[in-house]
Amino acid sequence: MKKIDLYILREFLTTFIIVSIFFTLISLIVDVFENLNRFIDNEVSANILFDYYKASLPSMVSVTIPVSCLVSSVFTYGMMIQRKEWLVFKSSGLSLYRLSTPVLFLGLLLSIGSFYFDNSIVIDNNKTKNEIKSTYMSKNKSRAKNKSVFENVYFQKNQKDLIALERFNSNNNVVVNLNFLEVEDGMLLKRIDSKKAIWNTELNQWNLKDFSIRDFDRDGLEKNVIISKNDSLITLNFSPIDIINTASSSEEVSYLELKHQIQSLKNNGVNTLKWEVDLNYKIAYSFISIIVIFCGIPLSVYRSNTTLAFGGGLSLATIFSYIILLKFGQSLAYGGVLSPFLGAWMSNFVFISIGIYLMLNARK
Repeated sequence: MKKIDLYILREFLTTFIIVSIFFTLISLIVDVFENLNRFIDNEVSANILFDYYKASLPSMVSVTIPVSCLVSSVFTYGMMIQRKEWLVFKSSGLSLYRLSTPVLFLGLLLSIGSFYFDNSIVIDNNKTKNEIKSTYMSKNKSRAKNKSVFENVYFQKNQKDLIALERFNSNNNVVVNLNFLEVEDGMLLKRIDSKKAIWNTELNQWNLKDFSIRDFDRDGLEKNVIISKNDSLITLNFSPIDIINTASSSEEVSYLELKHQIQSLKNNGVNTLKWEVDLNYKIAYSFISIIVIFCGIPLSVYRSNTTLAFGGGLSLATIFSYIILLKFGQSLAYGGVLSPFLGAWMSNFVFISIGIYLMLNARK
C-alpha cells in the first residue's frame, strides 16, 4: 500500500512542480509585458528590476498553486486510466476513495502551507514590491489612470491613532464618513466623527463638515463634546497620501494583523463588516487547493470514456466557477446580504457538496 501511495504522490508532485514552474513563468512574462512601458518611461535600472521581480515571485507562486493542484490531480488520475493502471488497482480491490487519500492529504497540507505562506512570505514581499512601485515606477502620467476611489479603508499611525474611512476620492481629496480614534494604553482618549472631510492642500489640514469631537478621561467618561454642522479646519495625524498608500496595499495585511485591527475598531464602536469579510476570506481562499483536488479527482475518472482533455477542460471550468462564486459571496457579504463567514465560505460549501456528489457517483 505504501508503495502505491508513494507512486501516486510521486506522479502528482512531478506534475505539480512542472505545472507550477510553467504557470509562474507565464505570470512573469505577462507582468513584464504589462509593465514594460513603465520600466522604460521611468528608466528603471536592472538592479531595481531584479529586486522587483524577486519580491513579486512569491505572490506569483501563490496564485499558481491552486491551478497546479487541479491540473496535477486531473493529469495524475487521468494518466492512470490511459495506461490501464486504474483497472489493475480496481482488480486489486482498491477503491477511488483509497486511491484519492494520499493526494487529498497532500492537498490539505498544501492548503495549510498556503495560508502561512500567504500571510508571511507573500505579504512581506508585497510590501517590498509596492514600495519599489511607488518609488521607481510611479513618476509618469500613467499614475492618473490608477484607481481614484477607495472604500472601507482602515489604518493605524504612531501606534495610537486609528483611522477608518467609508470612502475616499483621490481626485478631489474628499472623505465620506471619517472616524478618527486616539487610543493610548487601551483607553480611548479622543474620537472624531465626520460625515465629510476635505483636504486643504495649502494649510495641510482637514476641513470637517457635520462632525462631532469627543474627549474622554482615563475612566472612559466624556469630558468634552463638540457637535457642529458647520465647517471647521482641524489638524489630524494623516494626509491623503497615507490613505492612498494604505488603500492600495490591502494585500500587505496579514491575518493576525487584520484580526487585531478589527478588534481595535470593535472596541471603539466602528462598523467592521468589510474587514470581517476579508478576514474570513483569507482563510476560505486558502482551502481552494484541497477543494479543487477533491473535485478534480472524480472528474478525471467520472466515466470510462472520459478523456484526459475533457477532464482537464471540465476541471478548469470548475476552478473558474469556484473563483467567480467566491467573489460573488464576498460581494454579498460586503452588502450585508450574507454574514461575513457565510459570504466568504459559500463557494467552499457549494464545491465541497459538488465534490461529494462526484465522489459518490464516479467509478469506484
